[in-house]
Amino acid sequence: MNFAEIARGIGNVLLVMLLAGVVAYVGDRVGHQVGRRRLSIFNIRPRYTSTIVAIATGVVIALVVTLVAIFASHEVKTAFFQLSSINAQIDRLQAKERMLEAKVNNGHLVVPVDALMVPYARIISRNSTAASRFATIQDYYANAVRYVNAMYPRLGLRPYESPPDIDKKLHTLANDISTNAQQSQANIMLSVTSDQNLFQNDQIHFELNAIPDVRFFQKGQAIFTLRIPGASGVSAANAVGQLEGAVSAVARKMNIPEYLAGSVTAEQLLPGAGEMQRMLAKKGTFLLTAYAAEDVYPHLGGIPIDIALTPQPQ
Repeated sequence: MNFAEIARGIGNVLLVMLLAGVVAYVGDRVGHQVGRRRLSIFNIRPRYTSTIVAIATGVVIALVVTLVAIFASHEVKTAFFQLSSINAQIDRLQAKERMLEAKVNNGHLVVPVDALMVPYARIISRNSTAASRFATIQDYYANAVRYVNAMYPRLGLRPYESPPDIDKKLHTLANDISTNAQQSQANIMLSVTSDQNLFQNDQIHFELNAIPDVRFFQKGQAIFTLRIPGASGVSAANAVGQLEGAVSAVARKMNIPEYLAGSVTAEQLLPGAGEMQRMLAKKGTFLLTAYAAEDVYPHLGGIPIDIALTPQPQ
């Protein structure tokens, strides 16, 4: 519980105390005035009439304040009418959290979230018709279902079951693809990734993705550079691994999907690994730079790079 929540709680308590004081004061004054004038209702003695009027006034004021709070605040309305269902929902979520914690701690992870689940993509031309787009999506989805149900049950997952409204979802995706293609002026690539961590005995879940097949990096483009002090005992292999991680981080900042950003592959080292290590044994500062090995599009399925080590110019 943070300071803002504590302050809000204290403020609510003070407000209730103030309202209670106002209700008590108004009820007392009304009852006093009725008593002074010796008014009577239903032939009840004035003394009792004043007491009844004071109580009724307090009740009416409290009711009015409560109704105003209910209509003015969604939180108050929820507290009055939905508290039981909220408590039940909290219990269900806590049970689910405990189950997920047990699964993470003790379960066998089969497929991590955002992993590529189908090893092939499908390209939809930006100039395709609505009927063609939908037919391509339907065919790709059907092939994806066949693939995951043939592959992943062997690893301990339960078969995928198509949702009953799948045609509606595919139609919506086809319309989204049309909008994306028009905005990006590019073809659209379909792929299938896991939408959650899948543990042994989980039912297969996946997400059908549609992203513009635009060029992320141009061939020969420098993506990231590490500065390495020479004669410091740095391992060339470790430096290459660090550079690959840095390229992945750059890709993530560009909102490149995880299954692409996490698949960085060094195509060639310039010079070779042995010569790199000999260079780093010398004094000076060296630049280890990752270049795009080719034009990088989503349909490549990863980010191929060339890595070059050069002395930093003085």
